[in-house]
Amino acid sequence: MATTMRTRTRYLPLIEAEAGMVLGSPVHISQHGQLRYSLPASHTLTTDNIHQLAAHRAEYLFIAEADTRSDEQVAIDAAHAAKRVMEIFTGADLGDPTMAALFDQVLAYRSA
Repeated sequence: MATTMRTRTRYLPLIEAEAGMVLGSPVHISQHGQLRYSLPASHTLTTDNIHQLAAHRAEYLFIAEADTRSDEQVAIDAAHAAKRVMEIFTGADLGDPTMAALFDQVLAYRSA
């Protein structure tokens, strides 16, 4: 039975990107409404890709990397993230659909 490795995503400044890193989301760079450079999610970066991204003035990438935390540590980190998001949204009207959607998105991002 094969097990799949858990991954974790994070934003990374382009200057910290290295060949061999894997994109966690697609990269689309547009200029004047025209797509100039694009890489798909799960693409493994090469040195040439990084140079092209810099030439097109990319600033950050969303990288996927191995998550070596234990299940227990993942649960602890998720609980801390949820507590922090609840603190941030203290006083917010979560009955408002727009605010509730924002809360859900922030919680999902912070819990990853």
